Amino acid sequence: MFNPLRFCRQIMPAMSLEMLYRAVPGFAAACIQGRILNRPISRGPLFITWFNTFDCNLRCSFCTTHELKRIYPSTLELDRRLSLADEIAGVGTIIVGFTGGEPLLDPNLFKVVRRLKSHGLGVYIVTNGLLLSRCASEIIDAGVDYVVVSIDSDIPEEHDAGRGQRGVFEAAIRGVARLRELRSGPKPMIKTTTVMFKNNMGRIADILDFLQRSVADVVSVQPVMGGYNKGPHGIDMERDLPDYIGDRQAAEWAIRLASMRYPIFRQKYYRLIPRFWHDPLSIDVPCWSPFLRLIVYPDGVAAHCVVSPNMPRLGNLDQTPLMDVWNGGEMQRQREMVRTRKNNCLCWSQADSFNAMLDAMVLPNQLPILHRRPNVEQASRDRN
Repeated sequence: MFNPLRFCRQIMPAMSLEMLYRAVPGFAAACIQGRILNRPISRGPLFITWFNTFDCNLRCSFCTTHELKRIYPSTLELDRRLSLADEIAGVGTIIVGFTGGEPLLDPNLFKVVRRLKSHGLGVYIVTNGLLLSRCASEIIDAGVDYVVVSIDSDIPEEHDAGRGQRGVFEAAIRGVARLRELRSGPKPMIKTTTVMFKNNMGRIADILDFLQRSVADVVSVQPVMGGYNKGPHGIDMERDLPDYIGDRQAAEWAIRLASMRYPIFRQKYYRLIPRFWHDPLSIDVPCWSPFLRLIVYPDGVAAHCVVSPNMPRLGNLDQTPLMDVWNGGEMQRQREMVRTRKNNCLCWSQADSFNAMLDAMVLPNQLPILHRRPNVEQASRDRN
């Protein structure tokens, strides 16, 4: 039986009951004011993904972060980042995640983390692990709630090949060990994310066994993704993705085998991965991103989506208050597209794990006004 609380904690492992309690009025506002009425939402985004830098010390085969660095070369001044942290705390946000690029390359990261933590927000960091040993004590001192480490295999050579540099696997393992050595309690919790593709999907349960036994407090999987519009995962869906995903039947079998040992693979998010890869138009999962989440780029550009070309950037937080962007005209237009299911796009990142979780709950499934059905034939014509 689907347990939304357990799934929510699997996505955000250090999310406390207090944070969940604080999220309730924000979700209610997003649901009623945004999803039903498409009016300005009185509270800000519950979750913020902050790309604090597009600098990176790796060149992963499925990533276009270095291209993004050329598109967005500048970063916000520290004073503005600190005041933005205050804004984020003041609008009802409960969790901020830092990613990139490699967020630990940012010399001002922990100053911003400390400001957010001073307001009681949950904070997590996504890292490739190369700098984890060096930064472990600062992560703990700053009060980071959990650290997400990308590890794609239990075989060092296999992981390093995908990440484009030898020694990455061993550096990540050493970094996790250093965090475990220094922490005095359960925080920061350590979560691993394994990118699943054809080279490792047949062994995904073995990989998770290794990570759960030797590395992480919580393990998770996400599929290799493509089709992003100026986003960090830049594989071309038609040209490049087939080389990464292989046969649909093999993917379905891999998920089925993994579900025998890991119940999480019985959840909708994981069961639909083969369809996402091979027949995305057949998936009917409504998007909640513009009602719950905001993405912040290093220079302050804000967005809620990095997939669809129909979802341009919303504004720049260096020049505009957060709530003005959150409820601005462009966001209202995008919310209307999403709530009437005319967005014609699908991603399968962490944002969609929220979508799948909400789709499995009673409220989105029982209230027709929250679960409008798209015209699939029209969507196909629009995409083409």
